[in-house]
Amino acid sequence: MALQTSLNCWKHHARWALQTLAGLHHGAQTGLFAGLQKIGNSQMDLYLGTLTPAQINSQVLAQLDQHRIETDAEYAAWLASNDHYQLLTLSDSSNWVLRWGDAAEQRVHLHPARYSPLSVRVRAPVLRSAYALLLWQRWYGGDIHNLELVNQVRTTWLQLSPIAKLPAADGLGGLLALLQPLNALYL
Repeated sequence: MALQTSLNCWKHHARWALQTLAGLHHGAQTGLFAGLQKIGNSQMDLYLGTLTPAQINSQVLAQLDQHRIETDAEYAAWLASNDHYQLLTLSDSSNWVLRWGDAAEQRVHLHPARYSPLSVRVRAPVLRSAYALLLWQRWYGGDIHNLELVNQVRTTWLQLSPIAKLPAADGLGGLLALLQPLNALYL
């Protein structure tokens, strides 16, 4: 069986997540909450570039083919030769980490490299908050930079603690500033 990739798009692919959020019908918080659960609780790198998940998959598999890596055993040996991970650069200059995937049918687990071009480092609660706020704004309107609204969404939808401030260039405010122009593509 040929190698297949695994990419958690909720955690690592902003455009995919925003497009998925745009497809949620008004009041369909269940779909939102199911997706947000896949984000986890750690820090991660979120890809902001234009390559689709299918294009990322295709380029990664093409590079594995160039390295003559076709089987699970060959892939495992290749990873072991570099402390159990490898780094690939794709056509848009983004860097991707490849690790061993837990799913037997998707051994090539990948995510953007830390501080890769076209990516931003985010904490899970910040990412969940940003997605929820962008969806709230789509459904109900409001200024998602208003601290009162931010805390309403964080506490009622996400069961997260309220925050004391929302700096424009840092944390949640900074992530919203990056995601809003991308989100506008799916309105």
